[in-house]
Formats: sequence, C-alpha cells, structure tokens
Amino acid sequence: MYFCGKSDVGMRRQVNQDSVRTMNIWDGNATLLIVCDGMGGHKAGEVASRTAIDTFCEKVMTSPCTEESPEKILENIRYTLVCAASEANAAVFQLSHTSEQYLGMGTTLVAVLVYQDHFYAINVGDSRFYIVTRHEAKQVTRDHSFVQYLIDNGKLTPEEAKSYPRKNVITRAIGVSEKLDVDFFSAPLEPWECGYLLLCSDGLSNYTDEKTLVELLHGTMPNPKISLEADLAKKTDSLIAYANAKGGSDNISAVLAKF
Repeated sequence: MYFCGKSDVGMRRQVNQDSVRTMNIWDGNATLLIVCDGMGGHKAGEVASRTAIDTFCEKVMTSPCTEESPEKILENIRYTLVCAASEANAAVFQLSHTSEQYLGMGTTLVAVLVYQDHFYAINVGDSRFYIVTRHEAKQVTRDHSFVQYLIDNGKLTPEEAKSYPRKNVITRAIGVSEKLDVDFFSAPLEPWECGYLLLCSDGLSNYTDEKTLVELLHGTMPNPKISLEADLAKKTDSLIAYANAKGGSDNISAVLAKF
C-alpha cells in the first residue's frame, strides 16, 4: 500500500501540535496510519500528541497478528488497537502530572491498520477517518464532540454545526482521564474497489465536506509521468493548501493512502 502523511502549522497558529505517522509493520504485511491533534498550553499539545503517537506505535508494532481465521484476526487486532490506545492514554496522563505546564494536556487519536485487505480503525476525539472513492467520501469515524452530541439529539443541524461557536469542544481525548473509551471500526476494502483512505485533524475537516474531498482527490486525471508516491504527496499537499486558502485557522494534518 502506498501512503503519505503531512502536517502544517496553518495560517494562524505559532506551534504545530499535530503529529502524524505512517509505516509498514509486521514484516511489511500491514500498514499503520495515525493522526493525533494535541491540545493544551504552549507546546503541551505538541508533547501530548507526540507521546501518544510514539506509545501507540510501539505497542502495535510489537504485537503482530498471528491468527488465521477472520474472527480471530478481528478479535486480535481489536484488542491490540484498544490496548495501544489505553497505553497511550496512560502515558500522556502520567506525563501531564509531572509538570505544571503539562497539566490538563491531551490529544485526539485516529488510527487505521490495514491487514489482509481489511481496515481496522479506532478513534478518540474529533480527528476523522474517511474512505474516498470517485463516487463518495464516507466518514467512517464519528466525532466525539459537543457539536456531534447536539446533532445526535436533534438540537443542531449539520449545516448549523459548521458555524457553531463551540464546535471545537471535544468530549473524549487521550490523556485527560485515567479511563478511556475507544470506538472501533472494521470492514473489508473490497466493496469500495479502489480509492483513498484519508485520516485528518479538524484543521482540514472544518473546511471540507464530502463533495469537496471527492473533488480534491479525484477531480484531476492521474499524471502518468509521475510515480504513485509523488501523486499521493501532491494530493496531500492540495488538501493542506485548500484548508490554508480557506483560512487555516488551526494546524492541518492529512494522511492519505491508496488502496
């Protein structure tokens, strides 16, 4: 699987508190993609996101799936991802109590593991995972945010949510509490045939909708003169440039993988 991950400080922030990671693991048999969006005081969010992503990756990389049946594979990977998120949560939480400048820091986390043509995903917070084909952009994860809570309870429409003043308030995060709730998702990629896996922080998703994502990733014909890796890098750059052109009010991170 070809992939690319990039992060940008945006147009208004002084520090980039996002972290991204992309890698092949388990002897090249699996791909791991992650975005973390840190929060906290000056540079504390940066510390939180980096600590979470380092801890999470270490756990997943050292826990290869050795199962053979689909049911056992699902069970094994779910356990691995949830445990990795829990360890990341504990690491950030403990670190936040070692210094006054770190107190209260935390981070979102969205991660996707691709193994044997299936994706396995978890998320905490409002960083998102999409599957984008020529026909649709499907948001797989569900935001853990105050705005999403209002939408779910019929008190706000999705359109109203775009300009709601408290839209950046999240209801779950890595590192803010000893207890952690994680959402898990899994499905085969075959029904989508081909397209892109997109993980992003809200610095991108706040400026885009499903139609825009399809246009940005599928709106131009592939250039046969450049490699797939270069094409992915170009598309990732275009996502970040789009968010910056729309205002770039937050750090912007995007991880893109072709399947």
